[in-house]
Amino acid sequence: MKNKFRGWGTVFNFSFRQSIKKSFKIVTALIAVLIIGVMILLNIIVAKPDKEDEKQGIGQVDIESISSINKVLVLDTSGLDPIDYKASNPNLANGHFSHIEYVYLDIMTKADLADYAAKDSDSTIAVMITRNDSSFELEALIPHNSIVASTEVERLLVEMTSSFEGNKIMQANLSNEELAAVFTPVITTYSEFGESTNVAVMVIKLLTPMIFSFMMYFMLLFYGQVVSKSVSTEKTSKLMETLLTSIHPYAMITGKVLAATALAILQFTSWILAAIIGLYGGNAIAHQMYPGYENSVITFINFIKDNIGETGMTLSAVLLAILFFGIGFLFYCVLAALTGCMVSKPEDVASTQGLFQLPVIISWLLCYFAPIAGNYKILAVARYIPFTAPFCVPSDLITGAIGLGEGLISLLALTLFTLITIILSAKLYKGLVLYNGQKADIKLLGNIMKS
Repeated sequence: MKNKFRGWGTVFNFSFRQSIKKSFKIVTALIAVLIIGVMILLNIIVAKPDKEDEKQGIGQVDIESISSINKVLVLDTSGLDPIDYKASNPNLANGHFSHIEYVYLDIMTKADLADYAAKDSDSTIAVMITRNDSSFELEALIPHNSIVASTEVERLLVEMTSSFEGNKIMQANLSNEELAAVFTPVITTYSEFGESTNVAVMVIKLLTPMIFSFMMYFMLLFYGQVVSKSVSTEKTSKLMETLLTSIHPYAMITGKVLAATALAILQFTSWILAAIIGLYGGNAIAHQMYPGYENSVITFINFIKDNIGETGMTLSAVLLAILFFGIGFLFYCVLAALTGCMVSKPEDVASTQGLFQLPVIISWLLCYFAPIAGNYKILAVARYIPFTAPFCVPSDLITGAIGLGEGLISLLALTLFTLITIILSAKLYKGLVLYNGQKADIKLLGNIMKS
């Protein structure tokens, strides 16, 4: 068996050098530069403020930061000492309500108070404080000609009530220790047993399967055809007979598939790196042009990094996930080569591509929608099926859904099945020499495997 694979390195080197020609380098570099340029441009466009924001930035006061209430007329019949609202509540002394004037009035009825407020200003309201048998009541009176919204009055009453509560306690003649106990804040917390509720954990478990499955899906659809054509080229051009006289088909298939896989991973990785460079480079440029801007994607990444401690994203899990992703991609590339071996005529290429794309689409849909539907029993089985494992195991390793032991078992099964597929492809590649030009059906493939 070892001798049958001898020479695969030579095939790999030749196929790799033939594929990585000047045109390949130019296309890869141009797309990478385009990705960087688009990412930088998007950052600048998103960072540019709207015209309304620019107007607010030219020394104009944000009217939303100032309350429409200018004066509050207070009629306090509670029997407690008057309150200095601004001194007792920082929220009334600063910010939204800081400009409001509080004026105490006496010997007035509720109707007189309302009439007085209406005559004073259209931005004046009245607050009447009364004491009942079991409670105190703060009632706001909004004149008919007022420009003040009811929501503003409700916000103010909340702050005035807080000040009134503090004043009520201060006038209860409590000792210093009792006052300290009264004003000691109460902190409430909660915890849930079982699965972690950390936001970062939930986000990672949601997004990681999506990212890995989409990457695998699009890489296979894009590069699968390349691998299939690279294997079928010699068959359709009748060079296969000459090649098989100098090298075993096992080595031929292994070398060509590994070369095509390495090129695909190299090209795709360069584009991923270009996107990262464009993201961070564009963020830096946009930040220089518009200080204070921060890309939302980078903000999200930083949030995940700061809260990632509870996930299964250990170094060993990440490395095993990357290795599994590569082996899984290699397996499907070998499967693409297998379909390429069935091509006997150039016009058969399109029909054989369907044999490769069908398991890709079905496996991706299964692993993508099973977690959304909450059907984790399907995933438990899919982790050990070579067709579906590449779409779910890498993300399961990173999120901690499975341990390293389960990941290694699944990787071993996938590697073994990849080797079997290489041997099967090589047998078909060699056996179809005698049937060149004939359409490969099930009967014909069965005869080749038997012989």
